[in-house]
Amino acid sequence: MITPEHLQRREDESVDSYHIRLFENQDDYDIDKYTIANLLNEASGKSYDESKWRKDYALYKKWRDYILQNNLDDERLQLYEEARLEQEKEKVRQQDQKREYRKMVRNSARFEKLQDDIRYAVGELEKVKPLPQNNSIHMVSDEEKHGLSLWSDWHFGMEIDNNTNRYNKDIFNLRLRELIDKTIEHGIQHKISTLHIAQLGDLLAGFIHVSTRVQANEDLIEQIKYVSERLAEAINELANVFPNIVYYNVIGNHGRAGKKSEVGITENFEYLVPWFLEARLSHLDNLEMITDKDGYIVAKIFDQDVIYTHGNFDQADRAVTRLPQLVGVIPSYIFSGHIHHNYTREHGVTTVCVNSSMIGNDDFATQGRYGGRPSQKFFVFDKEIGMECEYIIKFKN
Repeated sequence: MITPEHLQRREDESVDSYHIRLFENQDDYDIDKYTIANLLNEASGKSYDESKWRKDYALYKKWRDYILQNNLDDERLQLYEEARLEQEKEKVRQQDQKREYRKMVRNSARFEKLQDDIRYAVGELEKVKPLPQNNSIHMVSDEEKHGLSLWSDWHFGMEIDNNTNRYNKDIFNLRLRELIDKTIEHGIQHKISTLHIAQLGDLLAGFIHVSTRVQANEDLIEQIKYVSERLAEAINELANVFPNIVYYNVIGNHGRAGKKSEVGITENFEYLVPWFLEARLSHLDNLEMITDKDGYIVAKIFDQDVIYTHGNFDQADRAVTRLPQLVGVIPSYIFSGHIHHNYTREHGVTTVCVNSSMIGNDDFATQGRYGGRPSQKFFVFDKEIGMECEYIIKFKN
């Protein structure tokens, strides 16, 4: 076996210096004491066991500082201390880099394992619960009309019971049923040819705040599995009504895999949702799926540029100036969620539309006196004039 270059004895390096260097950098070189003993025996022509080399180095460490302090003048001792301190700092930096790399590898492996589990779960689900298919779409459509359904802030997994709102798994299912029915009703009424579905994040309760952890009645993986299957069923039903479906998947902040200060944008469990949908809905020929990479999607409805984003990085009144600078496009519309109440405002050529939430008032909203009736939005777009009308789908339950 060829010894890596950094483990070889250097041309101008004594055996003693080589001995010290190997032990001082043992962690960084990722070698054990037996490897060090073999390297030193080869370099010195000796045949000592590892304990001899290890104990000699331990003696050197014990007496090094004493010898230096008593044999160097103050100026040289100061230089030595500065060099030693810099060496310690470099070791800490390297340890930090290794720790961050191991964290990245660990998170990547965890997501890959979850993706494999999802693929397997979908395969098993298809055997016992195949989604209904209808290859003949009977709706009379108009190529001049597109629809846009905003889905955001479902926060599935939370259970709420306060003076203004109730929310649990059963109520979630009722509201989702209303949302699908109203989407079909409005779409058929306007004879739309393409239905755009913008899923703008926070499908899950997650665990980023204490209040959400207290109110969550489903663990995170169960939240992902359940809400992904309901999403798949909803999209499948709509795809059997409308000639074309374009589904946009934007992550929110409640699915992130840790504290905001400790994780990046991509470390978010909601990125597992489109993996589930792609596997579950692979039979649909009239479905296009688009997933964000940086927390937003730039797209078009007819010839008009639109931006889809969750809204946690973009306050509604500032998004109109910040997002165009980021993406290099001045959009006709910016669609977002996050703040849990209906908001629409024109800013010159750009209109900002904020979706409400399916969950309604939770503890956070109640304590802050924010209010907001649970609802979702549906828009109709005309090829010539752009946004023709807006529906606010308010839930009865």
